[in-house]
Formats: sequence, structure tokens, C-alpha cells
Amino acid sequence: MKKYCEKCIYHSLEGINKDFKRDEFIFLDGDKLDYVYLILSGFVKVSKTTQNGDERIFDIMGKNDFIGLVAALKEDEIYIATAQALGEVVVKKITVKQIKESFHSNAVFKDLCFKCTVTRTNLFQSHLFNNSSGHLEDKIMVTLEYLTKKFGSYSNRGYILKLPFSKTVLASIIGVRRETLSRKLSEMKKRNIIEIENNTYIFDRM
Repeated sequence: MKKYCEKCIYHSLEGINKDFKRDEFIFLDGDKLDYVYLILSGFVKVSKTTQNGDERIFDIMGKNDFIGLVAALKEDEIYIATAQALGEVVVKKITVKQIKESFHSNAVFKDLCFKCTVTRTNLFQSHLFNNSSGHLEDKIMVTLEYLTKKFGSYSNRGYILKLPFSKTVLASIIGVRRETLSRKLSEMKKRNIIEIENNTYIFDRM
């Protein structure tokens, strides 16, 4: 998976750099949508709290990902989810006005951009919920595969993912308790489905 579209012109737009510390909110669900954020470094969790108080994680965003881009292109007036730093994060704040002007500047780019953005935004949820049988092991592997394509690497040992956040966040993405995830990962390790070294995951399936 490419980190970002090579034809994207938003990366060249001027903006203001801003630093966020771990657990700081970049914006909250319902805040006025004034800026689109380009991640320059670090990782960001995009989530929404359900009516019963549970957190639903939509995606983990990293370097060269945009946050709030789809909502801006759809001309929403507010952010439809919450973005929170998972560690030290640096973003570039780009005004929605600049994004819209660039979006409408070229008809070919406009069509390509919207299709690319929507596809990338829906990719994680479709992988997790449509391509797995509902079994916990399948959901774990689908999630690790997605994250490895986005943030990991490949070597003669297999696919390697140094998890860029805590196991608690991983459990929240999958939708289980941290203790449940830990037990299942230990079982999968014993069955040689996956290797785990500290916070690094190594596996062959992809």
C-alpha cells in the first residue's frame, strides 16, 4: 500500500506546523471544521464514542496521511470523529479554503482525489469487518496485516510490524479487552502463527 497518492497536490499547500503531545486531542467530534491536518510525524488515532460510551476506532493515521480531508471535501461543517495523538505528533494545519480551492482546480484531479480519499478512509473498516469471519484470531491477523501494509516492512523473516502504539489501543481497534487480546496472542505464539518480540510482530500470512 502506498503511503499517499503520488498525484496529490495537497502536500505542497502552505500551512502552520503544530506539535501535539501524547494523548492530546487534535480535534474533537463535533468541533468546527476549519482545518485539514497533514501528519508530518507520529501516529494519530481517529475514533468516535458511541451512545453507550464505547470507543470505536476508525483508523490509525501516520506520516503523510490527512485527517479531516473527507469531511472537508464533503463540505461538512464539523468534524465527524475525534483525532488524538498516540505519541509525539507534528502536523501541518491547512485551511479548508485552501483544500477546496485545490480540489476544484482540476477536473481530473478532483475525480481521482475523491475516489482515492474515500477508498483509503473506508479501507480499514472494510478489511476488519468484511474480510474476517468474526473469529478473534482472524480479526487480529486482518488488523495486523493492514497495519503492516501501512507502517511495517518485509524481510527474510516475514512481515514485520513494530506496533506504533500500545496493546491497549490494538485491543480497542479489534473490539476486545486487553486481557483477552493478550491471551489470544500468547496462544497464537505457541502455535507458531506469529512471533512477538516486545512490541514487534512477525508473521508470514498476508
